[in-house]
Amino acid sequence: MTVRSATAAVVAAFIAVSCTATPPVAQSQRPLSTSAPSGAPSGLTGGRVLFSKAGLDLWSSLPDGSGRSAVTQDGSSGGYVSGHWSPDGSQIAAERSMAGEGGTALYLLRAGRTPERLTRTDTFLDGYVWSPDGRYVAYGEVISGATAAAGGLTLVGAVGNVHLYDTQTSTDMIVGPGTHPAFSPDGTHLGYAHLSGAIAAADLTVLARGRPDNLPTQMLVNLGDLTRVSTAIAPRGMGLIGGPQYSSDGKLIAYAAIENGPVLEAEQIVYVQEAVPSAPLKLYALGRTGALHHVADLRWSPTAPVLAYSIINAQPHHHWLYAIDASTGDRRELFDSQQHFLDFTWSPDGKLILLQMDDGDAWLYFRPDRPGPIGSVTPGGWRPEWCSCASRT
Repeated sequence: MTVRSATAAVVAAFIAVSCTATPPVAQSQRPLSTSAPSGAPSGLTGGRVLFSKAGLDLWSSLPDGSGRSAVTQDGSSGGYVSGHWSPDGSQIAAERSMAGEGGTALYLLRAGRTPERLTRTDTFLDGYVWSPDGRYVAYGEVISGATAAAGGLTLVGAVGNVHLYDTQTSTDMIVGPGTHPAFSPDGTHLGYAHLSGAIAAADLTVLARGRPDNLPTQMLVNLGDLTRVSTAIAPRGMGLIGGPQYSSDGKLIAYAAIENGPVLEAEQIVYVQEAVPSAPLKLYALGRTGALHHVADLRWSPTAPVLAYSIINAQPHHHWLYAIDASTGDRRELFDSQQHFLDFTWSPDGKLILLQMDDGDAWLYFRPDRPGPIGSVTPGGWRPEWCSCASRT
């Protein structure tokens, strides 16, 4: 599970947006290496964790790894790579690898009903997410072109769209050309990586008046803006932009971008800004990327303005887990390993991060305010999602 599917194209049309940037934030001192204590930490919040068992079927468990049970049993006809519960746990949006197809497909799973395929045959799924009210599933579908990474980076030559699927009416609409969508916490906006090389935000409030032909959309920032404010770090300019993630209060967005030029020499930067056009940017330089599938995977805490991200750097080849406190600008290294990992999930109360170690198949537990794991369980499970809902699928 070292390569993530992703996508989309960068064309030469940029939208003019004026942005000012703060200087890059220096990272905190690197922590001493620590080993993971055996067993899950005490006092874990409730809910269940949904995960893929070796890319075959979806399973769930309690957050401490106990109480494991199979959620799907048809993985032999198309392996389940990942899954997301709807907010009430009654449905699952699931990514599957179908035999004979080049990309992964998105399915909707509901109790007592045949799995429903949402993406077309031989397309590439690049990001999918539930709306806060559980009515809609948004997803990126790449029709043709290259594939990339966890953060939904756009790639030259790809063609695709962000879709909005209404689970109540079983209807689908195209939001715009792009990939890797994310809902604002109040459900009023859908952000995504626009194929023009920009972060777009579609206004969903118009859906209350019926289905429009087009959703009003703003461009919050583009690669031209990022190039202007990042010259001290990336003098060749920024060439690829990833999908946005909204903070828990919806006021901030975070996204990653990669410098132009040879991949082994390209700098990757995480940007944090208010979720409005022309907002000032805070920059966090991550170092040389090493490969397109090494784009940072970003996750905001569900309860605080704290952004966690996992990243792989090429020189030296290491895997890292970091946390950024957006209120102070402080960045803390939580974990450094030569073993492979990218996937992680926050606990619903925002107190812990559960990380999947692919090498050895284990879950490690971290606090966002201190370095080093505070617990571990084996086996783990691929692409875990810690949900406060009680599964009813």
